[in-house]
Amino acid sequence: MRGLCRWGIAAGMRMLGIETASEACSVALFEDGALVARDHRVLGRGHAEQLVPMIAGLPDKGRADAIRVSLGPGSFTGVRIGIATARALAFAWQAELLGYPTLALVAAMALADRREPVSVCATGGHGEWFVQDFDAAGVATSELESLPPDAAAARPVHEHI
Repeated sequence: MRGLCRWGIAAGMRMLGIETASEACSVALFEDGALVARDHRVLGRGHAEQLVPMIAGLPDKGRADAIRVSLGPGSFTGVRIGIATARALAFAWQAELLGYPTLALVAAMALADRREPVSVCATGGHGEWFVQDFDAAGVATSELESLPPDAAAARPVHEHI
């Protein structure tokens, strides 16, 4: 039996990552946990027109054994486009499909360089910001909040053990 990489995918398998919850549209292809290729574009709008061509531009047209797609929070339309595309590709390729919380991805990126609790803040809709706290292992320690910018900036950063 093959070992598993950090995303729970068997060694030797490919994973396609899709992130469409923000103004950016990003795709990345991994094999054995190592980045093979990626594409990242700050679009604002137009995820529906850009996502499939971005995936097709990856090696082997992005074909993977597993797909990971952002679930938000973020742009409702962007999240829907990412999930719909991921579901269609997973069906066509018979690939495993799982979603991930967008703020957890940002926390994981911050925790790659350090091991202490982090608070993540991302632009939300209607002028609000999404805020959530994570422990040093990347586990959410607070509920996701949608706050006006002033309230998000004044919000205390929670200390967690």
